[in-house]
Amino acid sequence: MKKLVSILFGLLLLSACTKEPGEGGKNTITGVIIKEEYTEAGNDFVTSYPALEERVYIIYGDNAVFADETRTNYDGSFRFDYLYKGDYSIFVYSECLACPGGVEPIFIDIELEQRKEIFETDTIYVKKFIN
Repeated sequence: MKKLVSILFGLLLLSACTKEPGEGGKNTITGVIIKEEYTEAGNDFVTSYPALEERVYIIYGDNAVFADETRTNYDGSFRFDYLYKGDYSIFVYSECLACPGGVEPIFIDIELEQRKEIFETDTIYVKKFIN
């Protein structure tokens, strides 16, 4: 009986040590966002530049809502620090002429598999329509 209790207690401790995606780890996600301007009709490209103060959101695991957000720096860069191993989604909003509300989310799915990993996303391009 003592062995059974010891085994169950050991299994309980092991399951309690499993870290879910989220803050508290040593991983980092970084990236850059570039804003592309188009004419109001959306037909002609005008210019592109680093997206300053653009909101970037992160979802931990398979949650349905974002857990945190940050804003881009002057050079369009962003980072989320102190993450555990696991699955994450980051997203930003891009203007969209045919979308309800005029915006659409752009998602990037990420799997952090190691400790002290720095994951750099591909450059993310968001649209802006100007007069």
